Amino acid sequence: MGLRSIQPYALHRVLRQLDRYQTVPYDEDLSQQIIELCPKATFPEERVRQIWHQCRFLEPQTQVRDLSMGEVGSNYAIWYGKKSRVDQELEQPAKRPHVQQFTDGAREQWVWLAKEKEYRTTINKLEEQIEKIKFDSSLQATEDEGEKKRLARENEALRAQIQRMKIAVETPVRSERDEKIITNLRRKVHDYGFDLTKAEKDLLNAQAKLAKSAEEHARLAHQLKQKYDKEVAILQKKLVALENEMVKQIKDFKTEREHCYALIYQLQESLQQLQDQNNTDTQVLEARARIHAAS
Repeated sequence: MGLRSIQPYALHRVLRQLDRYQTVPYDEDLSQQIIELCPKATFPEERVRQIWHQCRFLEPQTQVRDLSMGEVGSNYAIWYGKKSRVDQELEQPAKRPHVQQFTDGAREQWVWLAKEKEYRTTINKLEEQIEKIKFDSSLQATEDEGEKKRLARENEALRAQIQRMKIAVETPVRSERDEKIITNLRRKVHDYGFDLTKAEKDLLNAQAKLAKSAEEHARLAHQLKQKYDKEVAILQKKLVALENEMVKQIKDFKTEREHCYALIYQLQESLQQLQDQNNTDTQVLEARARIHAAS
């Protein structure tokens, strides 16, 4: 799998590299199984799965266990000899200068695409960090809200118990035993009142911590957003500069190519003129030689 296409891998052509018995490879056209990837096209997942399930698997008996017996068969040696002769006859000529320039320009374009991919990866990482900070802030706010509700329920329970104690205190004294109970209740009311005050202070502290935590998270999120916007702006500037540089290189390349074509055309015309001049000189020399021989 690559950035622009998915191509099959003909593993049966190099079986000896895998300690397997080399046979004559299948002479099939693999270009029909190449899948071009376009940015706006839908990824052909079903077709890729279908091709993947058509893979051939090596059997255990194909492994070479005795190297002295040989790694290839006679039919492979014959096929390889014919293939080598055909390849030598179809050997491609050396690249011309303008073709080499085109290759260099394509390589520079690929380098620019790799840099663009690196910038996109950095942007995605910054976005993931922002999302994580937002999630942590939301989780902390949920925990603080739960603590606040728990303290509120405890305060309500304490208030209800104090109210019941006040009602019991207001009941007329009937006996010494009731007096002791009332005294104990008053002591408990005092203690519960102290606990209630303390719980209210804890609730206020929790609310203050919650507000401070929310403010801190908001400040951190704002700083990260500013950093992210700054990074994005820098990357966009670099991207625009790279695009302008690529356009300039393409334009320069076209100019150089046209200049090369013009020089080649001039050289061809000069060569033709030289050939014509040479033919004329040859004819003149032959005529002089004939005249000299006749005289």
